[in-house]
Amino acid sequence: MLNAGNVKVTDLLCATPPAIPEGSHAMTQLVELPPADPGLSPHRHSGPVFGYVLEGSIFFELEGEEPRLIAAGEAFWEPGGDVVHYQVSNPDPQAWSRFVAVCICAPDVDMITMLEPEEIIARDHLRHPSARQHQG
Repeated sequence: MLNAGNVKVTDLLCATPPAIPEGSHAMTQLVELPPADPGLSPHRHSGPVFGYVLEGSIFFELEGEEPRLIAAGEAFWEPGGDVVHYQVSNPDPQAWSRFVAVCICAPDVDMITMLEPEEIIARDHLRHPSARQHQG
């Protein structure tokens, strides 16, 4: 933690993202999930995303990683590109979840690309074993 007078800076996450293509741009979003909201269906991001949960918690699943709960005050990131983002839902039936996401957007590519049902099924083997829908 850095202290300079009354200013305090605390590192929450340190990650080495993949190479960022020339011509990319950054976008900062506030994402708000109502109580018990399932969030977006499986999708991918054109570039890395760095996030910080402001309020509540989110259930977060990236392709190949064990799904996990991320609580207010915690940071997360994902590499984007071909990696599928399966879940970012609000598990709390009573309260909203809010997080800030800083997205690095590849040039001439939409920041979010939704997966078709066939691709979700075809990539199921790449999910963490605890999250697979089609065992065996």
